[in-house]
Amino acid sequence: MSDEASAPEVTPADAIEPDEVEPAAGETPEAQAEAADAPSDAPAGEAEPPAPKTRKRRSKAQAPNDVTPPAPEELDGALEALLFAAGGVVRAERLRDVLGLPSVQPVREGLARVRERWSELGLAVQLDEVAGGVRVVTRPRFATWVDRLEKRGASDSRLSKSLVETLGIVAYKQPVGRAEVERIRGVQAGEALRALLERGLLKVVGRSDQPGRPLLYGTTERFLTVYGLKNLEDLPSPADLKRL
Repeated sequence: MSDEASAPEVTPADAIEPDEVEPAAGETPEAQAEAADAPSDAPAGEAEPPAPKTRKRRSKAQAPNDVTPPAPEELDGALEALLFAAGGVVRAERLRDVLGLPSVQPVREGLARVRERWSELGLAVQLDEVAGGVRVVTRPRFATWVDRLEKRGASDSRLSKSLVETLGIVAYKQPVGRAEVERIRGVQAGEALRALLERGLLKVVGRSDQPGRPLLYGTTERFLTVYGLKNLEDLPSPADLKRL
């Protein structure tokens, strides 16, 4: 049985106090209140002098948004430019913020149109959904030449058998501790876990409730990106793995 993660302690964020009217220079809040309640000494028929201007503290939420969204007919082109400029996975929410749009719906609709148009034109690239976002990738039929260019078979970029086994155990058992990984593999797993952490494929996700509260490990978004998965539900089932 794999270790169970304990719920992390959550520290409430400091409350944001409402905007306050600042007293005039040299005037205390008490004096300001007394002045408001005191009768006016101005002669009849004579207007009282205007009260000193006060300022409100501007909150971050009031900061103006100077991003002008693209015109509807330019949205798809803007999305294509951002996808190529990103050079990797980018979320719809990020695209929404960069374009200054009010919601992600126009982004998702635009991405669907871009995907369909690229397919109709027979372009060598396509949109791939991974790790909760999208990225531009080459189509599988061109993989042979792309692989030669990127030299993906280089020994320094490949995972050893030990690392692959450890990564697979964590992927299917997460959150899982080192002791459970070592029980399944039958060998020490400390060095393998450390190497996978350094490569950004694993991360510490919490601590177990067991004595000593050992660390628990899980996979990262980089893991999803490297293996072309939208989410962990896309992992092949153990039964499928046995048929490979």
